[in-house]
Amino acid sequence: MNKSITGIFLFLISLALQAQVTIGPKAGLNVFTESFQFSGYYNGNQVISRTPKVGYQIGAVMNIQVHNNFSIRPELLFNQISNSTTFGDYYNNSTTINNTYNYLSIPINFVGTYYLGAGVFNLFIAPQFSIGLGGKYSQQSDSSATGPGTFNRQSSESGILYAQAVPENGGGNSPNWYFNQFNMGLNYGVGYQIEHVLFTAQFHMGLTSTQPHYTDSNSESNRNNIYSRNNGFTFGLAYLFGNIRR
Repeated sequence: MNKSITGIFLFLISLALQAQVTIGPKAGLNVFTESFQFSGYYNGNQVISRTPKVGYQIGAVMNIQVHNNFSIRPELLFNQISNSTTFGDYYNNSTTINNTYNYLSIPINFVGTYYLGAGVFNLFIAPQFSIGLGGKYSQQSDSSATGPGTFNRQSSESGILYAQAVPENGGGNSPNWYFNQFNMGLNYGVGYQIEHVLFTAQFHMGLTSTQPHYTDSNSESNRNNIYSRNNGFTFGLAYLFGNIRR
């Protein structure tokens, strides 16, 4: 057993010493929507439409080329995700919510690389871990369908999205909302690198709910009556400094 562990350890050291490392800045555009599922008390709600909105990401990428056909590419990114969703209920009332989430994201890409034409084709998959930094929201509601037709109840509000658990008083009279601080997702996509320039296109699938946790135990037990996830595409551009393996 000890010989096996020693052998694996020496293999990993050898792999690291042979790896070629490049590093550089990365920027990209996010085009996302937010999916919702309702149950329990919220079962009468439904999504009428989901409108993609554009956010952005900016940060740094490190490419660790461990083989001609394989590399590991961790990234550290400021990630802004925006979306717009319109909801309805049994009474034909509607509410449109625009959310903007800000995250610090760390995707760890496992990349297959293949020489193609003048550059290198990439095929990758990555678990992504994100910590919420905050955000903002706006809401427009039309409840004119409730009650006699002579009523016209329209309202709007906006505020801050806090990446924390909802306090027991619900934040008091403040219009501020909350969202889940921890987010995990899965990215998969393609890329093409010419010399030091890397182009990528990927799809992000959210694996955890954006709905906040609650400090109140009763509210926390009903948290999953609304389940929401961010999904969408990112188009990125990176410049890698260092010697490029050919």
